[in-house]
Amino acid sequence: MRAVVKSAPQDGPAGTIITDRGRPVPGPGEVLIKVAAAAICGTDRHIWHWDPSIRSSMTLPRIYGHEFCGYIEESGPDVGRTDLEPGNYVSAEMHLVCGHCRQCRTGQGHICASTRILGLHGDGAFAEYVKVPATNVVRLNRELVPLAVGAFLDALGNAVHATQVVDLAGRSVLITGFGPIGAMCAAIAEHCGASTVVVTDVSDHSLETARRWAASKSFKNLHAFNAAASDPKSVREAIIDISDGGIDVVLEMSGAPAAINFALDVVAMGGFMSMLGLPAGHSLQIDDYTRNVIFKGITIQGITGRRMYSSWQRMLSLLKAGLDVTWIVQAEHDSLDEFEVGMGKFDRHEALKVIFYPHGRGETQ
Repeated sequence: MRAVVKSAPQDGPAGTIITDRGRPVPGPGEVLIKVAAAAICGTDRHIWHWDPSIRSSMTLPRIYGHEFCGYIEESGPDVGRTDLEPGNYVSAEMHLVCGHCRQCRTGQGHICASTRILGLHGDGAFAEYVKVPATNVVRLNRELVPLAVGAFLDALGNAVHATQVVDLAGRSVLITGFGPIGAMCAAIAEHCGASTVVVTDVSDHSLETARRWAASKSFKNLHAFNAAASDPKSVREAIIDISDGGIDVVLEMSGAPAAINFALDVVAMGGFMSMLGLPAGHSLQIDDYTRNVIFKGITIQGITGRRMYSSWQRMLSLLKAGLDVTWIVQAEHDSLDEFEVGMGKFDRHEALKVIFYPHGRGETQ
């Protein structure tokens, strides 16, 4: 089978090859899935560039990619599920957890300390076939979830997790960072009835994408600000005015210290901050902790991965209810051999989501 392999500890094409690998054989409790579509995410970009944050997590060579959908090809022995058959349209939770720690046994498996990620710690889905534990497989409906959306349910699940920890209906929402997951959060906020959506970013291209999306939905309550090119005081005053005194819910997607401190400054008394973005380092300085956190009485929720499997159930329910995220796919390729081209588009922020069809669109749609 063809596969995208991180082959050497080097940046870019020098460290990644598209090559032939043996087709995986499912072992006990595993299924083999024919990958119909797969998507690039931010972690894949870190792997591509061999960023310091990723190096200690990978043993090379490694097939990467963890966002995908496809069709069950075959099952290994002792699968333990009667609802999975060859030909079923599926995706999978690619975080593998221990199942017996305190977190796993109290409904918090998404923060299991023993988590392993396929595509990082084990071979992933940038391939024609991938094997995964049957317990992690999620059945899909092709009428509700087209391939191009099924390809990035992992990332959409992050957005659902970030947005569904608090009720957005009738609330003012600030999204700091309009990358792929920020865009998904905007779509969810609009779908869930947010009264106002404010977007901040440092890219005019990203902000224009946000404005085009709002126009396509006839959503008149989007306000987009360039956080780098605008005077922070003026932007703060505008946002406080727009939100009638402060933002109800912040969805922090950027990880940028300046964006986080700005969000803390404009969030309302008693407001909520859902934190998904990762800073470049491990430390972050809060400018006025006393005033903006303690005295405001805000709630801060850290977000990692997807709740297993309530985030998946909520996500599929939102799609069934009409949530539209198809517009986030802005580049599609009919072969994994075009991986370098697709990664270039993603790396240059020319496309929010880049999709690959390992067997070609005609073979799987």
